[in-house]
Amino acid sequence: MMDIRLSFQYSSLRETEEYVEFDVVAITASVINRRFGKIEFPEEVLKASAHTLIGKPLLIDHRYSVEAIVGTVVDAKYSEEKKGIVATVKIPKAGHEKLIGLIKMEPSPIKNVSVGVVVETEDKNGLQKVIKAEFKELSLVIEGADPNATRLSSQDTSHWWDDPDLRQKAPRDYFLDPSSRRYPYKTWEGKISCERLKAAMSLAGLHGHRQIYDRAKALYERHCKKEGAND
Repeated sequence: MMDIRLSFQYSSLRETEEYVEFDVVAITASVINRRFGKIEFPEEVLKASAHTLIGKPLLIDHRYSVEAIVGTVVDAKYSEEKKGIVATVKIPKAGHEKLIGLIKMEPSPIKNVSVGVVVETEDKNGLQKVIKAEFKELSLVIEGADPNATRLSSQDTSHWWDDPDLRQKAPRDYFLDPSSRRYPYKTWEGKISCERLKAAMSLAGLHGHRQIYDRAKALYERHCKKEGAND
């Protein structure tokens, strides 16, 4: 078995009051050059092992200790489009203000993430082919090493509630009814949208959802009934 580390870039951030989230292509189905030789990660192995990344710690520079934990991997799935594992990581804002500030910078000095994975391989004429993989952690690093690393393109999030994928990814506190993910009232950046609150009041009134209507109205009066309030 081998314990290896592979690096890939991350996408733009999503924010709530308490957390930031971003997606990464954690690893792709490809042949990668490492110092010990070439290693291949077949598509079927990544599909079978993607779930092992969920719940794993987000670290700094692969320092495997409690003190180095800055967040966690909250989701990981194989993407046919990206031909690799797309993972979502979450970092609490409290205590990580400097780190988040560095990640947000343009250009950012923290350009990549890197996975730590334990693999079983078989030799195919000098090529180490992975037959089993288990992810142990994901780390923030300064520079990536894999030529297949690509930053995920930014999606149009101006009307994210109309996109089923973004609606599932959105934090639950973006909704007036978080349990069923109905009545979105925040922008993708986590700001209250007066336009969405008005839509929520209209829809809740139509369907007789009194609690939703009352909450939307209270938020609207608190945040939107100001001269020059923007949607």
